[in-house]
Amino acid sequence: MYGTERRGAPLTAFVRIDDVRVRERELVHNPGISIVLDPLIAKEQSVVDNLLPGGLVILNSASEPEDVKLGGDFKIATVDATTIALETLGRPITNTAILGAFAKVTGLISVESIEKALKKNFPGRIGEMNIAAVKRSYAEVKGPVQATVKDAPAEKADIHVGGYGVLKDVSSWRVFTPEIDVDKCISCKACWIFCPETAIEWDEETKKPSIRYNACKGCGVCANECPVDAIEMVRVEA
Repeated sequence: MYGTERRGAPLTAFVRIDDVRVRERELVHNPGISIVLDPLIAKEQSVVDNLLPGGLVILNSASEPEDVKLGGDFKIATVDATTIALETLGRPITNTAILGAFAKVTGLISVESIEKALKKNFPGRIGEMNIAAVKRSYAEVKGPVQATVKDAPAEKADIHVGGYGVLKDVSSWRVFTPEIDVDKCISCKACWIFCPETAIEWDEETKKPSIRYNACKGCGVCANECPVDAIEMVRVEA
């Protein structure tokens, strides 16, 4: 479930798991489990909205489950899936890096079944790298423990909305932040031209770019397009 935003924006996806064929196709409005792949969005109360009482939330977070400040009647498990993905895959792709944690804390699927599926769909080196990520998250997941905060905050951010223009600040979406080395910049304007959120401004006097960080969601397009590697994507610490 997402709008017209480019990569880097939040989206919501649903899956039903059963031991018989599932024929329902509509959204899941009251999930039993919420899995959050983004370490900054994992801090938002919205990720447990409408979670069934006694449900489970699995967060991509380096925090201990007891330190998570989300309120409600549910259990919390955490795993640092971003670090696992970076160290096993070389990229912050956290979907398989959180699957091992899901298998361990729920018992709904086995690591062996995940490994079999990965070998089938990604044979060779890529599959082995993803299997390593799954096994590591299985070993390193913490929890689940009961949420220590009883009540949800009165005010909370809504993550289920579009990009910049709807929200005035999308900085919480970033896993990586672009930093410009103006000394290396050759004033080609590639970053300014290709930024999908117009988060990069151009100074006609200095002929150098600058970033409006409230509008930057950390998609990395600017760094990819820079011909002289003058933009570095630096990890944001949650």
